This record gives sequence, structure tokens and C-alpha cells, in this order.
Amino acid sequence: MSATRHSYRTGQYFSASARALGWITTTLAITMVVNGSIAAYAFLPTAIITQFTHYRTEFDLAQMTYREGVRFAGKTFGKMLPLAGIDFLFLKKNSYGQSNAVGGSTHTYQLERYDGYIKLSDNVKLHLLQCKTKEQAMQEMQRVAQDLQAELRDLTDKKLQG
Repeated sequence: MSATRHSYRTGQYFSASARALGWITTTLAITMVVNGSIAAYAFLPTAIITQFTHYRTEFDLAQMTYREGVRFAGKTFGKMLPLAGIDFLFLKKNSYGQSNAVGGSTHTYQLERYDGYIKLSDNVKLHLLQCKTKEQAMQEMQRVAQDLQAELRDLTDKKLQG
């Protein structure tokens, strides 16, 4: 018998800079506590909060429900919605532009990423993952497809229609 509940981490809730700031704040708080500051105890959990809070998508196939939410401390927060069914999962190749301003000039870089999605029977599309390589994305999506007993389509060679 296969499991009916499946949960997938779909991304970080806090940006990389916020997570770095969380570690810096925690380090400063530890230093302040060592020096006798009682108020600094309030800042100690910032690294934990910023590192361990993330987006999550959950499916309960027995109850035919799903949830997109935010997970912290082992609990996912978000409304359970009815699951009409799963049509298929698919993998797409996308380009993202990233700009860096250095001095008086701006440089724009095109980054390729592989995004995994699930298409539900009611035409809802959920984003599940983003990877730098097709191999890694395909491996993760195959695991999800097996969990959910759904078809996986490779749409990485399809041209985007505007």
C-alpha cells in the first residue's frame, strides 16, 4: 500500500540576504549575551527562523486535498483546498535575467533554470522546484511523479509562446 500524504519543500521563504542577516544577528546576540546583555536573548532565534522557514506544497490523496503554505517548526501554515485530481507533472526550461550594477554600469546576465510544475485537473498549476541542471530537476520530478502516481512530461525543448 502506498502512502497517501506527500509533502514537498518548494523554496526558501526568506531571501539569501535575509538568511545571512539572520546569522549575523544571532552571532551579535551571542556576543552581547556573553557580555551580560539579557535583552540580546530575544535576537538569538533569528538564524533558526530565517534558515528553517520555507515554502511547502502538500498533498493528501486519501482526502483529495492539497495545500501550498509556509512551513516553520514542523507545521505548515496554509489553507487546505480540494484536489480535483492530478493531470500531469512537467519540466520546463526557463531563462531568468539578473542585473548587477557596478559603478556607473549595469550588466544583465541570462540564467537558465529548470522548473518543475504540477498541473491539476481544474487547470491550477503549482510550482514544485527549480534546479540548475536538467538531470537534477528530472530526478526530483521523477520521484514526485512516482509518489503521486502521475505522468511526467519533459517540455524543456518546447519554445515558449508569448
